[in-house]
Amino acid sequence: MKDHPKIAIVSGEISGDQYASLLALHLKKVVPDVEIVGTGGIKLKHSGIKIIAENPFPGSFGISSVIKNIRQHIKFLNQCAVAIKKENPDLIIFIDNPGFNLNLAKKIQGFRKIYYIPPKIWAHGYQRVFLIRHLFEAVIVIFPFEKKLFEKEGVPAFYFGHPVLDLFEEAKFDKSFFEKTKLSEKDTIVGLFPGSRKEEIEHILPLLIKAAKMIQKNHNVSFVISCAEEKLFPQIKQIMEKENFECPVWTGYCHQIARHTHIALAASGTMNLELALLKTPMIVFYRMSRLNYIIARIIVQLNYVSPVNIICGRKVVEEFIQNVNWLKFQRVFSQNFDNEGEKRKIQLEHFEKLKEHLGNQKVSEKIAQFVAQRI
Repeated sequence: MKDHPKIAIVSGEISGDQYASLLALHLKKVVPDVEIVGTGGIKLKHSGIKIIAENPFPGSFGISSVIKNIRQHIKFLNQCAVAIKKENPDLIIFIDNPGFNLNLAKKIQGFRKIYYIPPKIWAHGYQRVFLIRHLFEAVIVIFPFEKKLFEKEGVPAFYFGHPVLDLFEEAKFDKSFFEKTKLSEKDTIVGLFPGSRKEEIEHILPLLIKAAKMIQKNHNVSFVISCAEEKLFPQIKQIMEKENFECPVWTGYCHQIARHTHIALAASGTMNLELALLKTPMIVFYRMSRLNYIIARIIVQLNYVSPVNIICGRKVVEEFIQNVNWLKFQRVFSQNFDNEGEKRKIQLEHFEKLKEHLGNQKVSEKIAQFVAQRI
Protein backbone atom coordinates (compact mmCIF):
# COMPACT_ATOMS: atom_id res chain seq x y z
CA MET A 1 0.00 0.00 0.00
CA LYS A 2 1.37 3.43 -0.98
CA ASP A 3 1.94 5.97 1.79
CA HIS A 4 2.08 8.88 -0.68
CA PRO A 5 0.59 9.63 -4.10
CA LYS A 6 2.57 8.96 -7.26
CA ILE A 7 2.10 10.83 -10.54
CA ALA A 8 3.68 10.11 -13.92
CA ILE A 9 4.18 12.93 -16.43
CA VAL A 10 4.69 12.00 -20.08
CA SER A 11 6.13 14.77 -22.26
CA GLY A 12 7.97 14.72 -25.57
CA GLU A 13 8.71 17.84 -27.58
CA ILE A 14 10.69 20.80 -26.24
CA SER A 15 7.66 23.05 -25.58
CA GLY A 16 5.87 20.16 -23.85
CA ASP A 17 8.98 19.51 -21.80
CA GLN A 18 8.91 23.13 -20.57
CA TYR A 19 5.28 22.88 -19.50
CA ALA A 20 5.93 19.49 -17.88
CA SER A 21 8.75 21.00 -15.85
CA LEU A 22 6.59 23.90 -14.64
CA LEU A 23 3.77 21.53 -13.71
CA ALA A 24 6.13 19.24 -11.79
CA LEU A 25 7.57 22.14 -9.80
CA HIS A 26 4.10 23.39 -8.84
CA LEU A 27 2.84 19.89 -8.01
CA LYS A 28 5.65 19.49 -5.49
CA LYS A 29 4.56 22.75 -3.84
CA VAL A 30 0.87 21.87 -3.77
CA VAL A 31 1.38 18.22 -2.71
CA PRO A 32 4.74 18.16 -0.86
CA ASP A 33 4.72 14.38 -0.36
CA VAL A 34 3.92 13.55 -3.99
CA GLU A 35 6.29 11.29 -5.89
CA ILE A 36 6.65 12.33 -9.53
CA VAL A 37 8.18 10.18 -12.24
CA GLY A 38 8.23 10.96 -15.92
CA THR A 39 9.45 10.71 -19.47
CA GLY A 40 10.82 13.87 -21.04
CA GLY A 41 13.81 16.01 -21.79
CA ILE A 42 16.27 18.37 -20.11
CA LYS A 43 13.74 20.77 -18.52
CA LEU A 44 11.74 17.99 -16.86
CA LYS A 45 14.95 16.36 -15.64
CA HIS A 46 16.10 19.67 -14.12
CA SER A 47 12.82 19.95 -12.18
CA GLY A 48 14.20 17.22 -9.93
CA ILE A 49 11.77 14.40 -10.70
CA LYS A 50 12.74 10.80 -11.40
CA ILE A 51 13.16 10.30 -15.16
CA ILE A 52 12.12 6.76 -16.07
CA ALA A 53 12.67 7.15 -19.84
CA GLU A 54 14.46 9.99 -21.60
CA ASN A 55 12.98 11.03 -24.94
CA PRO A 56 15.58 10.38 -27.69
CA PHE A 57 13.59 12.40 -30.27
CA PRO A 58 12.88 15.83 -28.67
CA GLY A 59 13.47 17.61 -31.96
CA SER A 60 11.67 15.31 -34.38
CA PHE A 61 9.22 17.00 -36.71
CA GLY A 62 6.85 15.63 -39.32
CA ILE A 63 5.78 12.20 -40.51
CA SER A 64 8.96 11.61 -42.53
CA SER A 65 11.05 11.88 -39.35
CA VAL A 66 8.90 9.26 -37.62
CA ILE A 67 9.10 6.91 -40.62
CA LYS A 68 12.88 7.34 -40.80
CA ASN A 69 13.25 6.41 -37.12
CA ILE A 70 10.29 4.02 -36.85
CA ARG A 71 12.19 1.22 -35.07
CA GLN A 72 13.60 3.60 -32.46
CA HIS A 73 10.14 5.14 -31.95
CA ILE A 74 8.56 1.71 -31.37
CA LYS A 75 11.40 0.74 -29.02
CA PHE A 76 10.97 3.94 -27.00
CA LEU A 77 7.19 3.48 -26.93
CA ASN A 78 7.57 -0.01 -25.47
CA GLN A 79 10.25 1.20 -23.05
CA CYS A 80 7.89 3.90 -21.72
CA ALA A 81 5.00 1.45 -21.35
CA VAL A 82 7.11 -1.01 -19.36
CA ALA A 83 8.59 1.74 -17.17
CA ILE A 84 5.20 3.28 -16.34
CA LYS A 85 3.62 -0.09 -15.52
CA LYS A 86 6.53 -0.84 -13.21
CA GLU A 87 6.11 2.50 -11.40
CA ASN A 88 2.32 1.91 -11.07
CA PRO A 89 1.34 5.61 -10.67
CA ASP A 90 -2.01 6.78 -9.28
CA LEU A 91 -2.42 9.19 -12.19
CA ILE A 92 -0.67 9.76 -15.52
CA ILE A 93 -0.56 13.20 -17.14
CA PHE A 94 0.12 13.19 -20.88
CA ILE A 95 1.36 16.44 -22.41
CA ASP A 96 0.94 17.30 -26.12
CA ASN A 97 2.87 15.05 -28.62
CA PRO A 98 -0.33 13.25 -29.80
CA GLY A 99 1.21 10.81 -32.30
CA PHE A 100 3.25 9.19 -29.54
CA ASN A 101 1.00 9.78 -26.54
CA LEU A 102 -2.17 8.28 -27.97
CA ASN A 103 -0.29 5.09 -28.87
CA LEU A 104 1.28 4.94 -25.41
CA ALA A 105 -2.10 5.52 -23.72
CA LYS A 106 -3.52 2.52 -25.59
CA LYS A 107 -0.66 0.36 -24.30
CA ILE A 108 -1.19 1.24 -20.64
CA GLN A 109 -4.93 0.96 -20.14
CA GLY A 110 -6.17 0.43 -16.61
CA PHE A 111 -4.49 3.59 -15.29
CA ARG A 112 -6.17 6.93 -14.60
CA LYS A 113 -5.07 9.34 -17.31
CA ILE A 114 -5.45 13.07 -18.02
CA TYR A 115 -4.43 14.71 -21.30
CA TYR A 116 -2.91 18.19 -20.83
CA ILE A 117 -2.64 20.01 -24.19
CA PRO A 118 -4.67 17.38 -26.08
CA PRO A 119 -4.59 16.87 -29.87
CA LYS A 120 -5.85 19.79 -31.96
CA ILE A 121 -8.96 17.99 -33.17
CA TRP A 122 -10.23 21.27 -34.61
CA ALA A 123 -7.31 21.31 -37.06
CA HIS A 124 -7.14 17.65 -38.11
CA GLY A 125 -8.05 14.16 -36.99
CA TYR A 126 -11.37 15.05 -35.33
CA GLN A 127 -12.16 11.35 -34.89
CA ARG A 128 -9.40 11.15 -32.26
CA VAL A 129 -11.83 12.76 -29.82
CA PHE A 130 -13.60 9.39 -29.50
CA LEU A 131 -10.33 7.61 -28.66
CA ILE A 132 -9.58 10.33 -26.10
CA ARG A 133 -13.04 9.85 -24.56
CA HIS A 134 -12.29 6.14 -24.20
CA LEU A 135 -8.74 6.47 -22.81
CA PHE A 136 -8.76 9.63 -20.65
CA GLU A 137 -10.87 10.79 -17.74
CA ALA A 138 -10.39 14.46 -18.66
CA VAL A 139 -8.49 16.90 -20.85
CA ILE A 140 -6.89 20.23 -19.92
CA VAL A 141 -7.05 22.52 -22.94
CA ILE A 142 -4.98 25.63 -23.66
CA PHE A 143 -7.27 27.47 -26.08
CA PRO A 144 -10.64 28.68 -24.72
CA PHE A 145 -12.66 27.50 -27.73
CA GLU A 146 -11.44 23.90 -27.29
CA LYS A 147 -13.43 23.33 -24.10
CA LYS A 148 -16.83 23.24 -25.82
CA LEU A 149 -15.51 21.05 -28.65
CA PHE A 150 -14.45 18.28 -26.27
CA GLU A 151 -17.46 18.64 -23.99
CA LYS A 152 -19.79 18.31 -27.00
CA GLU A 153 -18.38 14.80 -27.52
CA GLY A 154 -18.68 13.83 -23.85
CA VAL A 155 -15.06 14.49 -22.82
CA PRO A 156 -14.73 16.40 -19.50
CA ALA A 157 -12.64 19.47 -20.43
CA PHE A 158 -11.04 22.12 -18.24
CA TYR A 159 -9.45 25.45 -19.19
CA PHE A 160 -7.15 27.44 -16.89
CA GLY A 161 -5.41 29.64 -19.47
CA HIS A 162 -2.36 29.12 -21.69
CA PRO A 163 0.82 28.02 -19.84
CA VAL A 164 2.95 30.20 -22.12
CA LEU A 165 2.12 32.98 -19.62
CA ASP A 166 4.10 31.14 -16.93
CA LEU A 167 7.29 31.12 -19.00
CA PHE A 168 7.70 34.83 -18.35
CA GLU A 169 7.87 34.25 -14.60
CA GLU A 170 10.59 31.65 -15.10
CA ALA A 171 12.69 33.81 -17.44
CA LYS A 172 14.12 36.68 -15.44
CA PHE A 173 15.53 39.74 -17.17
CA ASP A 174 19.16 39.13 -18.19
CA LYS A 175 21.17 42.33 -17.82
CA SER A 176 24.15 40.77 -19.60
CA PHE A 177 22.31 40.39 -22.93
CA PHE A 178 24.18 43.22 -24.67
CA GLU A 179 27.53 42.22 -23.20
CA LYS A 180 27.12 38.60 -24.31
CA THR A 181 25.89 39.44 -27.81
CA LYS A 182 28.29 42.39 -28.25
CA LEU A 183 25.33 44.48 -29.36
CA SER A 184 24.45 47.97 -28.18
CA GLU A 185 21.25 49.30 -26.65
CA LYS A 186 21.24 51.79 -29.53
CA ASP A 187 21.14 49.01 -32.15
CA THR A 188 17.91 48.30 -33.99
CA ILE A 189 17.67 44.54 -33.53
CA VAL A 190 15.90 42.02 -35.75
CA GLY A 191 15.47 38.72 -33.94
CA LEU A 192 15.58 35.45 -35.89
CA PHE A 193 13.66 32.59 -34.25
CA PRO A 194 14.10 29.40 -36.35
CA GLY A 195 12.21 27.06 -33.99
CA SER A 196 13.17 24.40 -31.47
CA ARG A 197 13.24 21.25 -33.61
CA LYS A 198 16.14 20.09 -35.81
CA GLU A 199 13.90 19.75 -38.87
CA GLU A 200 12.45 23.22 -38.34
CA ILE A 201 15.90 24.75 -38.15
CA GLU A 202 17.06 22.81 -41.20
CA HIS A 203 14.21 24.13 -43.37
CA ILE A 204 13.44 27.53 -41.83
CA LEU A 205 16.76 29.05 -40.74
CA PRO A 206 18.05 29.34 -44.36
CA LEU A 207 14.85 31.27 -45.17
CA LEU A 208 15.40 33.62 -42.24
CA ILE A 209 19.01 34.19 -43.28
CA LYS A 210 17.96 34.95 -46.87
CA ALA A 211 15.41 37.42 -45.50
CA ALA A 212 18.07 38.98 -43.25
CA LYS A 213 20.42 39.53 -46.19
CA MET A 214 17.64 41.33 -48.06
CA ILE A 215 16.87 43.50 -45.03
CA GLN A 216 20.54 44.47 -44.68
CA LYS A 217 20.48 46.10 -48.13
CA ASN A 218 17.84 48.65 -47.13
CA HIS A 219 17.93 48.94 -43.34
CA ASN A 220 20.62 49.67 -40.77
CA VAL A 221 19.91 46.81 -38.36
CA SER A 222 21.65 44.14 -36.30
CA PHE A 223 20.58 40.50 -36.12
CA VAL A 224 20.62 37.88 -33.38
CA ILE A 225 19.54 34.24 -33.71
CA SER A 226 17.66 32.44 -30.95
CA CYS A 227 18.96 28.95 -30.12
CA ALA A 228 16.25 27.14 -28.12
CA GLU A 229 18.66 24.56 -26.66
CA GLU A 230 22.45 24.44 -26.52
CA LYS A 231 22.54 21.10 -28.34
CA LEU A 232 21.04 22.86 -31.39
CA PHE A 233 23.94 25.36 -31.48
CA PRO A 234 26.25 23.29 -33.77
CA GLN A 235 23.46 22.86 -36.33
CA ILE A 236 22.72 26.60 -36.33
CA LYS A 237 26.42 27.48 -36.74
CA GLN A 238 26.77 24.96 -39.57
CA ILE A 239 23.87 26.55 -41.48
CA MET A 240 25.25 30.04 -40.84
CA GLU A 241 28.63 29.01 -42.28
CA LYS A 242 26.98 27.40 -45.30
CA GLU A 243 24.91 30.56 -45.92
CA ASN A 244 27.94 32.80 -45.26
CA PHE A 245 26.09 34.74 -42.56
CA GLU A 246 27.48 36.04 -39.30
CA CYS A 247 25.62 37.35 -36.25
CA PRO A 248 25.38 36.57 -32.51
CA VAL A 249 23.59 33.36 -31.46
CA TRP A 250 21.76 33.58 -28.13
CA THR A 251 21.39 30.32 -26.18
CA GLY A 252 19.63 31.82 -23.15
CA TYR A 253 15.90 32.38 -22.78
CA CYS A 254 14.46 33.58 -26.06
CA HIS A 255 12.49 36.25 -24.17
CA GLN A 256 15.73 38.18 -23.73
CA ILE A 257 15.98 38.64 -27.50
CA ALA A 258 12.27 39.42 -27.81
CA ARG A 259 12.51 42.16 -25.19
CA HIS A 260 15.13 43.99 -27.27
CA THR A 261 13.81 43.15 -30.74
CA HIS A 262 12.25 45.79 -32.98
CA ILE A 263 10.76 43.11 -35.21
CA ALA A 264 11.05 39.31 -35.29
CA LEU A 265 11.24 36.78 -38.11
CA ALA A 266 9.97 33.56 -36.55
CA ALA A 267 9.04 29.97 -37.27
CA SER A 268 5.38 29.26 -36.59
CA GLY A 269 4.84 27.96 -33.07
CA THR A 270 4.36 28.81 -29.41
CA MET A 271 7.13 31.39 -29.69
CA ASN A 272 4.71 33.53 -31.70
CA LEU A 273 2.52 33.86 -28.61
CA GLU A 274 5.52 34.77 -26.48
CA LEU A 275 6.56 37.46 -28.96
CA ALA A 276 3.01 38.82 -29.07
CA LEU A 277 2.76 38.96 -25.26
CA LEU A 278 6.04 40.92 -25.24
CA LYS A 279 4.51 43.23 -27.88
CA THR A 280 7.13 42.36 -30.50
CA PRO A 281 5.86 42.67 -34.11
CA MET A 282 6.67 39.64 -36.22
CA ILE A 283 6.58 37.94 -39.59
CA VAL A 284 6.00 34.17 -39.49
CA PHE A 285 7.61 31.48 -41.66
CA TYR A 286 6.61 27.85 -41.99
CA ARG A 287 8.47 25.33 -44.11
CA MET A 288 8.94 21.55 -44.03
CA SER A 289 10.10 18.81 -46.37
CA ARG A 290 8.06 18.43 -49.56
CA LEU A 291 6.65 15.07 -48.40
CA ASN A 292 5.58 16.40 -44.99
CA TYR A 293 4.03 19.47 -46.62
CA ILE A 294 1.97 17.40 -49.07
CA ILE A 295 0.71 15.21 -46.21
CA ALA A 296 -0.03 18.26 -44.03
CA ARG A 297 -2.01 19.90 -46.83
CA ILE A 298 -4.18 16.79 -47.06
CA ILE A 299 -4.91 16.27 -43.35
CA VAL A 300 -4.71 19.75 -41.76
CA GLN A 301 -7.77 21.99 -42.01
CA LEU A 302 -6.51 25.40 -40.96
CA ASN A 303 -6.69 28.87 -42.46
CA TYR A 304 -3.58 29.95 -40.54
CA VAL A 305 -0.46 28.33 -39.09
CA SER A 306 0.55 30.89 -36.43
CA PRO A 307 -1.22 30.44 -33.08
CA VAL A 308 -1.54 34.24 -32.91
CA ASN A 309 -3.75 34.23 -36.01
CA ILE A 310 -5.61 31.10 -34.90
CA ILE A 311 -6.57 32.62 -31.55
CA CYS A 312 -7.40 36.03 -33.02
CA GLY A 313 -9.43 34.40 -35.79
CA ARG A 314 -7.88 36.59 -38.49
CA LYS A 315 -4.53 37.30 -40.12
CA VAL A 316 -2.83 39.60 -37.61
CA VAL A 317 0.73 38.55 -38.47
CA GLU A 318 1.83 37.84 -42.04
CA GLU A 319 2.59 34.19 -42.82
CA PHE A 320 4.94 32.88 -45.50
CA ILE A 321 4.27 29.18 -45.92
CA GLN A 322 6.63 26.80 -47.78
CA ASN A 323 7.56 28.98 -50.79
CA VAL A 324 8.26 32.66 -50.11
CA ASN A 325 7.28 35.50 -52.43
CA TRP A 326 10.34 37.63 -51.69
CA LEU A 327 8.98 40.82 -53.26
CA LYS A 328 5.94 40.56 -51.02
CA PHE A 329 8.19 39.83 -48.02
CA GLN A 330 10.21 43.01 -48.56
CA ARG A 331 7.02 45.07 -48.78
CA VAL A 332 5.53 43.43 -45.66
CA PHE A 333 8.78 43.88 -43.73
CA SER A 334 8.94 47.60 -44.50
CA GLN A 335 5.32 48.05 -43.44
CA ASN A 336 5.92 46.30 -40.11
CA PHE A 337 9.36 47.79 -39.52
CA ASP A 338 8.10 51.39 -39.69
CA ASN A 339 7.10 52.59 -36.20
CA GLU A 340 4.26 54.60 -37.73
CA GLY A 341 3.24 51.89 -40.18
CA GLU A 342 -0.42 50.82 -40.15
CA LYS A 343 0.44 47.09 -40.22
CA ARG A 344 2.67 47.45 -37.16
CA LYS A 345 -0.02 49.36 -35.27
CA ILE A 346 -2.63 46.70 -36.09
CA GLN A 347 -0.35 43.95 -34.79
CA LEU A 348 0.30 45.80 -31.53
CA GLU A 349 -3.41 46.51 -31.01
CA HIS A 350 -4.25 42.81 -31.37
CA PHE A 351 -1.34 41.81 -29.12
CA GLU A 352 -2.91 43.93 -26.37
CA LYS A 353 -6.15 41.94 -26.68
CA LEU A 354 -4.41 38.56 -26.98
CA LYS A 355 -3.67 38.24 -23.28
CA GLU A 356 -7.40 38.42 -22.54
CA HIS A 357 -7.87 35.27 -24.67
CA LEU A 358 -5.03 33.42 -22.94
CA GLY A 359 -6.21 33.95 -19.37
CA ASN A 360 -4.14 35.05 -16.39
CA GLN A 361 -0.74 33.96 -15.09
CA LYS A 362 -0.16 31.08 -12.66
CA VAL A 363 -1.72 28.64 -15.13
CA SER A 364 0.63 25.81 -14.12
CA GLU A 365 -0.15 26.43 -10.46
CA LYS A 366 -3.91 26.19 -11.12
CA ILE A 367 -3.44 22.97 -13.08
CA ALA A 368 -1.32 21.53 -10.24
CA GLN A 369 -4.13 22.35 -7.79
CA PHE A 370 -6.65 20.69 -10.11
CA VAL A 371 -4.49 17.55 -10.36
CA ALA A 372 -4.01 17.52 -6.57
CA GLN A 373 -7.79 17.47 -6.05
CA ARG A 374 -8.13 14.47 -8.37
CA ILE A 375 -5.59 12.35 -6.47
